[in-house]
Amino acid sequence: MSIAYLGPAGSFTEAALSGLDVPHDSAVPYSTVRQALDAVRRGEATAGVIPWENSVEGSVTESVDTLAAGRDLRIVGETLLRVEFALAVPPAGTLASVRQVLTHPVAHAQCRAWLGDNLPWADTVTATSTAQAAREVAAGAVPGRAAIASPDTLRRYGLDILASGIGDRRDAVTRFVKVARPVTGSLPTGVDRTSLVVPLADKMQHLHTVLEEFARSCIPLTAVLSRPGGFGLGTYSFLLECEGHVDDPAVGPVVAALAQRHAAFVLGSYPRADPGRLALLT
Repeated sequence: MSIAYLGPAGSFTEAALSGLDVPHDSAVPYSTVRQALDAVRRGEATAGVIPWENSVEGSVTESVDTLAAGRDLRIVGETLLRVEFALAVPPAGTLASVRQVLTHPVAHAQCRAWLGDNLPWADTVTATSTAQAAREVAAGAVPGRAAIASPDTLRRYGLDILASGIGDRRDAVTRFVKVARPVTGSLPTGVDRTSLVVPLADKMQHLHTVLEEFARSCIPLTAVLSRPGGFGLGTYSFLLECEGHVDDPAVGPVVAALAQRHAAFVLGSYPRADPGRLALLT
């Protein structure tokens, strides 16, 4: 059975597959995060790999919202990837000829300063992934286009690199997660992370009581992200991530209490990525 991932070939997500022990010959690219996760939901793929969080831009909200919208998938693993960004054009193109820059919004956010200094006249166009941006620019249908992606990806699509290392932060890291149907839960490893959603809706005043549950049990929170609740202004759901496994004696009761009081639900308990195994994609 295949593994779905955010493609096309050459995307950062494809590079993250090896960190999740996914053989490349079983990986199938999909154009969007939703399509990749839907393939897992339909049983066309046993698991999916999607970007989850970036150290510069924060959480990948498309991934968070799409996964949280259905409660039928669970995060089962994660990996970290350090990346380098470059800008490239079709052969014979020049920096002065660039009128549009294609890239993923998260990549754009990490290269904003360089673009402001070197291409202030160019418009930025959103692509579903950096690899998709490279592929579209290589097709050459629109003159004056450039793509931002990893150097390897840009070369893979036959583009000429005009500038490398254009990211605002050289130490930027992206976290990718592996998602599957909840057949059986993973066992605690001692170095785990739990992700859960707390839909507070219009009861924002209860957020401090939710956070106090973790503080009282001495459970370190690693992320707190608010997302629109979808029921008008002032309604929110919160993505919370903490150290530990839902089967741990300390974590389990807190998660159960939040489920009872606020209809919280778990997106997954899974082994945390080892920062010592951080890979560099160039």
